[in-house]
Amino acid sequence: MNHARVYEIRVDGFASLAEAIAAQDPIARLLCPDEWHRGPCEIPWSLGVADDPSDPERAALVIGVLTTRLKALELLRPIGEVTGCSAELVEADPSDHEELVEQHRIEALLAD
Repeated sequence: MNHARVYEIRVDGFASLAEAIAAQDPIARLLCPDEWHRGPCEIPWSLGVADDPSDPERAALVIGVLTTRLKALELLRPIGEVTGCSAELVEADPSDHEELVEQHRIEALLAD
């Protein structure tokens, strides 16, 4: 199936919340190399941090994307390279990333 869905790319294993937050800028530049570009990003995305589910003393980076599964999977390797941690893809609840759904809806209207 090749429909756009909301996915989370989780990067677990940061030693601290500060380390996970510091990884956000390089990830943002990976997802959007030119922050001043005209028009929307090819893939709507968002960044956040959470507790690492395997170790509450550690932190995780949560990258929300609205794209096809194939494109989301293609992001795992470069995100892992940038962070030095393994990245995992999970299908997410769209209500957890309403800003991505709204961004996608607005951009679809503008494209028509």
